Amino acid sequence: MRVTIAYKGKEYDFDANAESSIADVKREVEPVTKLPPEALKVFFRGRPRRDDDKLVLLGVKQFQKLVIVGNPNWNPPQPEGAAPATTSGGAKTKLDEILDAIKPLESEAMAAVSAGSATTATQKARLQELLTQKMLQLDSVEVQGSDGREKRKRAIQSIERLCTDIENMGD
Repeated sequence: MRVTIAYKGKEYDFDANAESSIADVKREVEPVTKLPPEALKVFFRGRPRRDDDKLVLLGVKQFQKLVIVGNPNWNPPQPEGAAPATTSGGAKTKLDEILDAIKPLESEAMAAVSAGSATTATQKARLQELLTQKMLQLDSVEVQGSDGREKRKRAIQSIERLCTDIENMGD
C-alpha cells in the first residue's frame, strides 16, 4: 500500500506493507530525513506511535498520512573527547513559554470542535499537527519538582483530548 509521509512541511509517498511496523517506516524514510530511526517520532491521527505498532493494527489504509518529526529526546552521538551538552536551570521558564504558546491553539481547537462540520479537513490536520508539535515540546522539557511535572502532564492530557475531539469530528 502507498502511504504519505509528512516531514518538515513536505510530503513523500512510500510503499509499505500493511504488516510493517513503525520502526520499518522509520528505516524506510531515513534517506529522506537524513536522521537515524531513533531520532524520529511517528504520529498517526495526532498521536505518537510506538516502534512496534503495526500499520494494519493502527488502521493505516492506502494513501493515509503519517507525520514524522524529530525526536526532541534524541541526542546525536558526541565526538570522542567532546563535553556533553548541559542544560541550564531555565526549564521552568521554558515550560511556561510553551504553555503560553499552547493557549491560543487550544482556543482555536475548541472553536473548531464547536464549529463541527464547518471545519475543513485541512484546518483539522493543521490543528492536529500544531498541537502535536507542542506536545513534543512539552515532552522534551526537563522540569524539576512535582508541580512542574503535574503542569506538564495536565497540558499533555489536554492536548491529547483536543486531538481526539478533532479526530472524531464528523463521525
